Amino acid sequence: MSAQTDQPITEQQKKEQEQYTNLINSLPTRWEIELEFVQSLSNIPYVNYLAQNNYFNDENFINYLNYLQYWTQPEYSKFLVYPNCLHILKLLQDENFRKNIINQDFMNSLMNDMVKRWQSNANDQDENKEKEENKEVPEVRINGTN
Repeated sequence: MSAQTDQPITEQQKKEQEQYTNLINSLPTRWEIELEFVQSLSNIPYVNYLAQNNYFNDENFINYLNYLQYWTQPEYSKFLVYPNCLHILKLLQDENFRKNIINQDFMNSLMNDMVKRWQSNANDQDENKEKEENKEVPEVRINGTN
């Protein structure tokens, strides 16, 4: 029975209700939306786009960026694929950074610095891996045998 009319629910109404339920269940959760947005901050041209479109002049948006700081906590940051987004999120807390990121030269400089850091980290990882592979394995003697 329909609660509004005390009439039996038709097959069409059941079908529409099921479709609505499926639609609602297929929508991303708030957590998923926030995860995607925080990670989008690792895209420096996107951050520049936000600046060009005056998002950083909106107090509500600045409050939202502040709210998103919870992603720096380990129980949340472990889900990030692009952890450098946390560095950008931190920088966005600074009004001077928000003003400067609109500048194309500043944006390019930041992107170049990030690439250099990634390359440096990749080289460090390669060196550490090579050192691990070249370590001598100590000889193990079992029951006094050679």
